[in-house]
Amino acid sequence: MKKLYKLDKLSVFGVFLVSIFMTVIEMIISDPNVSSMPQMGKWLKLLIYCVGALVTFGIGYWLFTLLLRNNDNYKTTLIVNMAIGLTIVALLIAVIYLIAGKTNIWVNGIAGFIGFGTLAGLNWKFLEVPQSDKIKVSVLTGIWFILSLF
Repeated sequence: MKKLYKLDKLSVFGVFLVSIFMTVIEMIISDPNVSSMPQMGKWLKLLIYCVGALVTFGIGYWLFTLLLRNNDNYKTTLIVNMAIGLTIVALLIAVIYLIAGKTNIWVNGIAGFIGFGTLAGLNWKFLEVPQSDKIKVSVLTGIWFILSLF
């Protein structure tokens, strides 16, 4: 895991893109109306999902950096941790939807608990910041999890 945090900027961007790609795939798979849409509607829906995934990741990253602005050398670790946590959430929701054929608050809750729990655990273990900042980041992760249920 330590090698993952020593990536160059291009590799970190690749990890970010994988997370966005998985989030968009999860959104497309869990939307039953996409298959019956006309072609232009599908492209528009894809664009909306891409923008939504980028905005979600961006707002989350911005809030984390707002909490950690007095520290340095955490940005690569934070991006990798967020990408891992959000990819786990997207992957679990996609797999559950493909198996069960529907999503609800329980599916989002279980997948979110595992994914955001992984995010909080990775941030707690690998972010090199004071413990008070780790507590702030963990609380923000918990709030993000609760908001993702709805």
